[in-house]
Amino acid sequence: MFTAWSTPGIALLIVALQGVSLAQAVGVFIFSSALIVLFGLTGISDRLIKYIPVSVAAAILAGILLKFVLAVMPAVYQQPIIAGSLVIAFFVLRYLTPRFVFFWVLLLALGLPALMQDLDFTQLSFSMPAWVWVWPEFDLSLMIGIGIPLFVVTMVSQNLPGIMMLRSNGYAPPMSPLLTTTGLAGLILAPLGAFAINLAAITAAICQSPDVDPDSSQRYKAAVAGGIFYLLAGLASSVIVGLFLMLPAAVTATIAGLALLPVLSSNMFKAFSDADNQLPPILAFLTTASGTHFFGINSSFWGLLIGIVAFYLARHFKAKQAVK
Repeated sequence: MFTAWSTPGIALLIVALQGVSLAQAVGVFIFSSALIVLFGLTGISDRLIKYIPVSVAAAILAGILLKFVLAVMPAVYQQPIIAGSLVIAFFVLRYLTPRFVFFWVLLLALGLPALMQDLDFTQLSFSMPAWVWVWPEFDLSLMIGIGIPLFVVTMVSQNLPGIMMLRSNGYAPPMSPLLTTTGLAGLILAPLGAFAINLAAITAAICQSPDVDPDSSQRYKAAVAGGIFYLLAGLASSVIVGLFLMLPAAVTATIAGLALLPVLSSNMFKAFSDADNQLPPILAFLTTASGTHFFGINSSFWGLLIGIVAFYLARHFKAKQAVK
């Protein structure tokens, strides 16, 4: 299982941490991670996950991925030669060398802009990462006002989609140990700037697709390889960030969309393959894809809530009709 930092959490903190010192921010990170540990140790998560239908889980993940895949066509419009070539190469190479398709696509993504002199080399920098320990400062109002929202966002926008992604791909690990482990990692690494360590959804979905290996029991190797790459990427972070920054934005959007297209396709199939029960997953999908944040809570939470309510209402009414 892949882990990651919470992207919605970053969006929350960009606004919420204005005027907050780094030491106070670390105190917020520790508090939020402690809540995740508590949630995992109590076992509440494992009891809740049993009531989430696989079709709704797949629909929510599809809704999360949709915006990334939709960005491909505007990118092709902006950069027709480069982005268009990447799309064509992706579909051709998927049949010729399916295991290495993204290796070739990445090479093309660097090579074509270089040939067209469309790379911004000023973005490249070379520097080793430095570890800086920050002692926390605990402010009750900040922990309640920022720490609790960060905990909620991390749970509903990352951990729940992450575990639902696992379920939609046929895996059923207990959620409590996963939450406890990631929460403890967050507690330990918060003074180094790790604001939230959680289950990954999008990157993990790539590692669990049939393209990785037809045998689902062997797909863990992709996650292991990804973890090793994480370590190497951390050491070379300045170079990797610079490489992506020097690419045209349309090229980066195309790479992301193409990488997630097979994952979106498989989850759409899982969500809507039952012709007699398509309304709950479509409601979950549309709500999640809308990106609407009611009361500051991510749309994936509302998609989950609406999808579950619709699923059990439909099952209730069908059971009553069967009795009649």
